[in-house]
Order: sequence, then structure tokens, then C-alpha cells
Amino acid sequence: MQIKLLLVLLSSLYVAKSYKILVYSAPLSFSHIQFVGRIADILQEAGHDVTVFHPRREKLRESAISAVAKQVIYELPDYMKEKMSTKQFNFWDKNTGTVSFQKKFVSTFTQLQVEVCDLLLSDNHTMDELRNKHFDVGITEMLGACGFGLFDKIGVDHIICASAVGVQSTMNNFFDMPHLTSITPTPLSPYTDKMNFFERTINFITARIEGRMTDFITSKYEKVWSRHGVLPKMEDYRAKINYILSNSDEFLHFSKPTTAKIVHIGGITIPEVPPLTEEFRDLMERKDRAGVVYISLGSLVPTKKMPSFFREAIFHVTRTFPQITFLWKTDVNDTVPAIPNLHTFSWLPQLSILAHPKLLCFVSHAGLNSVLELTRSGKPSILVPIFGDQFGNARIVESKNTTIVLMKGDFNNKTFEAALSQIVYDESFAMRAKRLASLMVNKPFPLKERLVRTVEFSTKHGKIDNLDIYGNNFNAFQYYSIDVIAFLTTVTVLAIIFIIQLCKCCFRVVSAKRVKKD
Repeated sequence: MQIKLLLVLLSSLYVAKSYKILVYSAPLSFSHIQFVGRIADILQEAGHDVTVFHPRREKLRESAISAVAKQVIYELPDYMKEKMSTKQFNFWDKNTGTVSFQKKFVSTFTQLQVEVCDLLLSDNHTMDELRNKHFDVGITEMLGACGFGLFDKIGVDHIICASAVGVQSTMNNFFDMPHLTSITPTPLSPYTDKMNFFERTINFITARIEGRMTDFITSKYEKVWSRHGVLPKMEDYRAKINYILSNSDEFLHFSKPTTAKIVHIGGITIPEVPPLTEEFRDLMERKDRAGVVYISLGSLVPTKKMPSFFREAIFHVTRTFPQITFLWKTDVNDTVPAIPNLHTFSWLPQLSILAHPKLLCFVSHAGLNSVLELTRSGKPSILVPIFGDQFGNARIVESKNTTIVLMKGDFNNKTFEAALSQIVYDESFAMRAKRLASLMVNKPFPLKERLVRTVEFSTKHGKIDNLDIYGNNFNAFQYYSIDVIAFLTTVTVLAIIFIIQLCKCCFRVVSAKRVKKD
């Protein structure tokens, strides 16, 4: 009887097919490598055969590239590693948020990624090795667009896209989404979705500049693809993609028209919160202190190079709030003055600190991973964006009324003190932060399940044309119904002219009859 029952139970189990998956991990910053590596690991844990192909530009722990998925590491030449170093950029410069700096950064970044792509596609031995593995599906980031051409080179026809920076407005056309600059600020715009006329004008102009930058990036990749005999147009690859695995959350972005192609999995890189060590627990739970402020501005901006006015603002505010403990992540051997309530470390357990109930505020650079950790922890913050997508990330959180944004050029004694006072003494910030965290953490479908089921479903069914919007084939006149509006306007004007002329004619006839009668 027990054996029969066991057979019935076993026969009722769903047996999913195991797929061979290649994940292209482009030589980008750590947050990008971590995001695609986590995707690979989750799929591997779900029973699939996953390989991560990573051109390595810097020394990383192998577990950072992937913990359980197989790895194929392609060592880049030393000269190329040197060129890809971010040391050439001074991210503390006040101009890092300007369009000119962003254009320079994007141009340099694109050229280096294209050179890597040219190198990879030229390596026939590596391409043959990958081709012989007969992968079912490839996953690549939008910013690591070389993956598209690489997949075509080795015969992987089915592609799933990923994005460690969420779905930026520059990607809208690629995924059949309208870019409405009236309600959606561009990544280069310092605005939220509530813009006045002047701000909408600036946002409109900025969007045009970003469009040109996107065309520039696309043209660079297309030249390389054409040279190596793979599909030469970005449109060719767009047509193969069903979904984009986005490092974003549907409750943490500007509300705008969207598409079923976007699968929000923001937070999959966040592990379980480990307990605090005794050292940090003692600092967090001091009974003579009202709480803790945690300061961390990212790993790409060395605190030793921090402008003096910025450092002085931190020291000033620390002295102004002696009842609060300040924990500050600084460079190794960075020297700071002795202030009783200021403690500096070259490493801190960020997740554990964010989860602690005595944390009053997180002062952050608004990197996307830090923003996701922050918002999912339910803590208020002060965000000081430094460069790149951090400006947009900060404004998104600001639109949820859980943070105060300070531009780094405006960061001084007065502004930092005022912002921290508002966060600490206005409890509404903490209340809204807890509400946002509850929405993000307790959503109906777990992130891992979303990821695994999306990849399996997409791979099983191949290209799903049902998700494509036909309007993507329209020109601007058709897409915005300008031709229809012009036609209806012309018909209306002609009708009005006809009616006026008819009335005039009738009036003349009536007038003529009256004259004859008189």
C-alpha cells in the first residue's frame, strides 16, 4: 500500500527539463558581475547546466563571478586591463553629473567594451570551444552588448537579456516601450517624474542627446559584428529577445508605460542577513546613544581624495549630534580626527547594519545595489549621487518620500546638518520607508521563482511574438498618430470652410430674393 502511494506521489511531480545555459558576464564593474553571476547560480541551483563566460579585467574572487555555476574565464591582456581601470576618472569632480562628463565617460567605456568584443570574436579557438557545448539559451547584459554577437557566433539562437542597472529610458525603444519625456526623467536629468515646464523642456533636450549617445554605442558594436560575420544589426538581436531580467523593483521606479517583457528581480543579489559581530553589536546598541548613522559612499570613490569641504561637513555634523553614533566606511589608512562618536572602518557588515532597529539613517551614494538593500530594509536615508545612474536612482527613492537627496556640490555643513535633522526628527520618513519595504519584500511572487520560471518558459517556447508591439515598426508620424490628427484636422477645417461658404451662398440667395421682392 505504501509503495503504491509513493508511486502515485512520484508520478504527480512536475519534472522540468534541464537546459544548457550560457551567461555572458561582461568585464564591467563588480555590481554587474555580481548580478549576472547570481542569475547563473540560481539557475544552476534550479537544476540547469549553467556556464558563466567572463573576460576578466580585474582580480576577483571566483565566487564573486559565480558560486556554483561553471566558469570559463578569459584573461584579458594586461594593456587592456590597464585601459579599463576607472582610475583615469575623478569621480569627486563636481562636473560628474553634467552631460559633457557623461558623454566622455560613455564614449571611453564603449570603446573599451568594443575592443574586448573584437578580441573575443577573433579568438576562433575559444569560440569553437563554446560552440561545441551546444547551449540552449544565452543570457547577456544590455551594457555588455558583445554577448549578442558572441551568441550568434557560437550558434545560440535564443537570447534573454539582463540589466544590472534596471531598464533605463535609453532602452525603451529596444523593448517596445514609449519614452514619454513629460513624465519620465532621463538618466542624465536631475529631476523626478514631477517636472514643471522648464524641467520638461530640459528633459526633452537631454533625451535627444541620450538618443544620439545610444545610436553612437549601437554603431560601434554593429561595425564589430559586421566585421566578424555575425548578425550586424542591433535590431536583429532585439527580434530574438522575449524578456529582460531587470535589477529593479516594480514598487521602486517612476510609474510609466511598461511591457510584459520586463521581469523585475531586483534584490536577488541580497543574501540572508548575518548576525552582527560583538564589536559592531556593541557600537549599534550603546544605551547612551539615540541611534546610529551609517555612511558609505561606494568603493569607486576613495575617501582619501574626498574634497576637504565634504570631509569637514561629515566632521561638523558628527560633532553636532553627539547623542548619535556615526559609522563611516573609509579607505584603509585614511586618517580622520578623533571624535568620540565617530568610528571609521575599511569594511562594515552593511546588510546587518541596515537591518538593525537602531539605525536612524543611511548616507549613501545611491548605487543601485545599495539602494535596493536600503529600501528593502525599510530605513530612511540621505543620498549623495556621485556619477552615472546614481543620480536617477536617488531621484527615484526621493519620489517615494523616504530620502533627502543632496548633490555633492551642495554638500556642506549647513545642508548635511539640516538634512540629517529632518530625517532623524521627522518620523514620517521612517514610516514611509517601512511601508515601501513591506511592498517590496512581501510581493506575491518570490524573486527566485520569477527568475527561474521566466527563463524556463522562454527557453521552452522560443521566440514569443505575442509580446511584441507592432507599433515598434511605425515611424514617428504613425506612432503618435500625427498623420491621423493631420488628416482629421484637414477634414475638419475643410468642413468648416465648406459650411461657411454654404452659409454665405445661402445668405446671398436669400438677400437677393429680398431685394427682388422689395
